[in-house]
Amino acid sequence: MRASSLPLDHSGLGVLPQEECLRRLRAARVGRVALIDQGEPVILPVNHAMDGEAVVFRTAPGSKLTAADNEMPVAFEVDGFDEERRAGWSVVVRGKATSVVEPAQLARLEALGVSPWADLAERSHWVRIRLYSMTGREIIHPTRSPVRTATTSIACSATTFPTIS
Repeated sequence: MRASSLPLDHSGLGVLPQEECLRRLRAARVGRVALIDQGEPVILPVNHAMDGEAVVFRTAPGSKLTAADNEMPVAFEVDGFDEERRAGWSVVVRGKATSVVEPAQLARLEALGVSPWADLAERSHWVRIRLYSMTGREIIHPTRSPVRTATTSIACSATTFPTIS
C-alpha cells in the first residue's frame, strides 16, 4: 500500500495534478531558469512570482533578457527535498520567454512584490515565461507520508497549454 494517492509514472514517481503544480510554483520564491547562452546550456537561479499561469521574474541585461528579447524557449524549475527522509519533489515548466514592456503590465507585475535577493545590480527588466507544458513529480515511499512543507511541492501531470501569441 502506497502512502500517497498520486498516480505513478513509469519510474515510480508520484505525478502531481496541474493545480498542485501551480500551487507549488506560487509558493516557491526561488526557481531556476534553464536557457541556451552562446550555444551552451545554462541554469540560473531567480526570484519569481506567478502572473496567472505565467512565471515572471526581474532581471538585469544579460543572458536571461537576451533570451526573452528573442522569444526563446526556456525551462523553469522549482523543487524541495528532505535529505534525511530521502524525499522530494520537482515542478518543471517549459515555455517561451518574452520581455514585458507594456506600462500597464509592468505596473501589475511591480505590485506582485518580487524582490531579487541578488540586489547589487538593478534588475529593472521583467521576463515572462508563457507555459506550454508543465510536469511535477514527487518521490513516493510506501511507508512514509508525503513531504508537505511551504517550500515543498508535488509533481504535476503533463499539462499542455494553448499557444499564446
